[in-house]
Amino acid sequence: MSNEITPESEYWKGVEYLRTDPEKAVKFLTNASDLGHIPAMRDLGLMYLQGNGVNKDEKKAYSYISIASKEMDPEAIYILATMYEKGMGVEKDLYESLKLFAFSANMNHIGADMDADRVEAQISLERKEKLRSRPILNLEISDVDVEAACCKEMYDNVLAGTVYVVDTYQGPELITEDEKGFEQILDKCPFCNKNVRKIPRNSKYN
Repeated sequence: MSNEITPESEYWKGVEYLRTDPEKAVKFLTNASDLGHIPAMRDLGLMYLQGNGVNKDEKKAYSYISIASKEMDPEAIYILATMYEKGMGVEKDLYESLKLFAFSANMNHIGADMDADRVEAQISLERKEKLRSRPILNLEISDVDVEAACCKEMYDNVLAGTVYVVDTYQGPELITEDEKGFEQILDKCPFCNKNVRKIPRNSKYN
């Protein structure tokens, strides 16, 4: 019987110890992770996130889980979405969380669609509060959202979701839909004719 050490063998040894001896599990999962085993990176990241068998370290958890997510591990994508939602090991970013939850839902991860709806509701609430606090003067967008409205009609349409931002391969664009449901890019407001201005996210307003 071969005793050859492989990423797969180290991973399954780690899995065997997860419940009975987490510290041993960490040892084997680390070995597998160092050999490039993606599920091991995900599980090891989760152990650092929870402080299971190791000292809790959210930043280290993020480093492992984000790599596994980039390799299209469905569970890692879901965990990373939660980390972005709650700001665990990474700066809180509801837009990134929504994107990852939506992607996870498309991969049929159980519950991801409800999580995406919850985060989208949070974003909608924050958008409403943000636009209320800013002067209705210019039409400004960032890479993720409408940052300021130029007129009452645009303000109402943004809150209703009929005008929104999409980050395209050419950069962020302001989008609406025509009568047939096809997306159209807006370079100016259809109500007051103000041009769309692109600004950095989290720009300060006086």
